[in-house]
Amino acid sequence: MKHDELERKCFPAKQQLFCTCCLLFISIGSVAGQWAKIDPVEIEKMMQLPQDDWLNLTLMGTKIGYAHIYMEKSIYEGEDAIRVRADMVMDLKRTDTGLRLATTRISYVDMDLVPRYFIITSNETGQEKYVEGRIKNSVAYLETNLAGKITHARTPISADTIFEQMIGYFVLQRSIQIGDVHTLHVFNLDLMKPVKTDVKVLRKDQIEFEGKIEPVYIVSYTMDIMGGLTTIQWLGHGGTTYRMEIGLMGLNMVLAKTDMQTALGESGEVDVILNTKIFAQGERPTPHARRLKAHLRLTEGQLNKAVIIDSRQKLKVDHDPRHGILEINISEMNQDAAPNLPIQDQHGSEELTQFLKSTVYIQAEHPAIQAKAVEVLDGETNAWKSAEKLCRWVYKNIRDKNLKIGFGSALQTLESLAGDCTEHTVLMIAMARSVGIPARVCAGLVFQDDAFYYHFWPEVYVGKWVAMEPTLGQIQADANHIQLAGSELESDSMLEFGEGVMRTLNQLEIEVLE
Repeated sequence: MKHDELERKCFPAKQQLFCTCCLLFISIGSVAGQWAKIDPVEIEKMMQLPQDDWLNLTLMGTKIGYAHIYMEKSIYEGEDAIRVRADMVMDLKRTDTGLRLATTRISYVDMDLVPRYFIITSNETGQEKYVEGRIKNSVAYLETNLAGKITHARTPISADTIFEQMIGYFVLQRSIQIGDVHTLHVFNLDLMKPVKTDVKVLRKDQIEFEGKIEPVYIVSYTMDIMGGLTTIQWLGHGGTTYRMEIGLMGLNMVLAKTDMQTALGESGEVDVILNTKIFAQGERPTPHARRLKAHLRLTEGQLNKAVIIDSRQKLKVDHDPRHGILEINISEMNQDAAPNLPIQDQHGSEELTQFLKSTVYIQAEHPAIQAKAVEVLDGETNAWKSAEKLCRWVYKNIRDKNLKIGFGSALQTLESLAGDCTEHTVLMIAMARSVGIPARVCAGLVFQDDAFYYHFWPEVYVGKWVAMEPTLGQIQADANHIQLAGSELESDSMLEFGEGVMRTLNQLEIEVLE
C-alpha cells in the first residue's frame, strides 16, 4: 500500500476495531471486593462442575465471533481448586481490511474463589503475546512475553479478590436481593490494574434457551473507565450466564449462550457499523495548518474528559458539558533552544524519566533499536535535529503499509518495516527513547482529504513537548491533529491510549470555525 493511500483512508480502522475488541474482553473480566467469608462447600454445590458454555458474539446484530468457557475441579499446588479456561475469538471483517483477535485465559482459583494463578495467550493477527501471573501474599507477579521480548511487573491485589468468570458466583452467594448495590474493584486482566465497579441487581426475569424458560437475575456492572462502561448480565440461579449486553459508542454488543455449532459459525462484515471518520461541518481545514478553531459536540459524556488540554490545545466548555470551542495553535520550534542529548530530569524529578523507559510495546533498550537510532543520528547531539532525523527515517523506511498487524511492537516493526500509524508511532518513540529523547504516544483525530480520522502519532520532549508525524511525513504535526484523552500516559495497554477514541466514536461532531 502506498503512502498516499494510507493517508487517505486506512489508518483509523485498526485502532477502533482493536479497542472495541479489548472492551469486549473487559466486559467478561474480573471483579474484586470485600465480603463475608465464602463457604467452599456452598460454592461447589452452586457451580455444579464441570460447566461447558458456548456464547455467540454479535455487534449490532452482526456475528463477529464467539466465547467458550469451561470450568472444572482441579488441583493447584496440591490443593483443591477450580480451573477456568475462557477462549474468545473475534473476526472483524471489513471490505478493505480485517482484524482477527484470539485470546485464551486459563486461571486457577481456590474453592473459596481466591485467585492463585493465570496465564493469558493472545494472537493479534500473527503477533503472539503471553501474560503469566502468580498470586502470592496479595501480590500478582506478572511476566509478559510479546514477540519473544519478556518484561516483568508486579501489582498489589486485595486478599479478597475474585476475577474472571467468578463474578456471577460472587453475586449469588450473597443471598441476592432485588435492588442490591455493591461497590467493588475490578482487577482487569487487560489493563492489569484495579478498576472501581458498581454492581446493581436490577430485577428478576425469564429467558428462553433451547426451548426452555429459565429464571434469571438481571445484573448491571459499571466500570469506571472510558466514561463508564456498563455491562448487563442475564444470570441464572446456578451461575450460568445466558446473555451479556455492552452498550458502547452507540453500538450494541451481545454475548448470548448458544450451542457449539452456532458459536463456531461464519462471521459477517462490520463495514456498515463503525464510523471510522468524522465529516467536518463549516470551513475546510487547511493542509499543514498552524491554527485550528472548531466547535465540538458530543452526543453524551463530558467534552473535557474526552479532549486533552495542554499548551497546544485550549478548550472552552459551554454551559452544556458536551459542547465546547477547541483552539489549536502550533508554535515554531527553535532548534537552537533544544538541549543536547541525552535529556534528563532536573532536580530529582521523575516527570521525564518514565518516558525514557522500555515497555511491552516500546523496546527502547533493545540493542537493535539502539543501534539503528545511533546509525540514523550519525553523530547528531541536538535533541530537535535528532528527532527530525528519526521522524524522516521512520516515514521513509516503513514502506509496507500492512493493516493486518494487531498492534506491532517497536522491535517487530523495525524487523518487518510494516504497519500503519501505530507501528510508525511505537518505532519512532522507541528509537527516540533509546538515544535519550523522552517520547510518548498521542491518540486522537487528524484531518485528511475529506474528514477527520482516528490516528496515533508521537510526541517528543526537546525542551518542550512537540507533536511529530512520521506516518504522514510531517516533521511537526499540524493543527489538524486533535489530541484526545488517553494520551500523555505511560501504559503497557494500547487500550488505555485509545480512551479518547472510546469516548468520541460515533458520538462526536466537529464544526470548523477557522
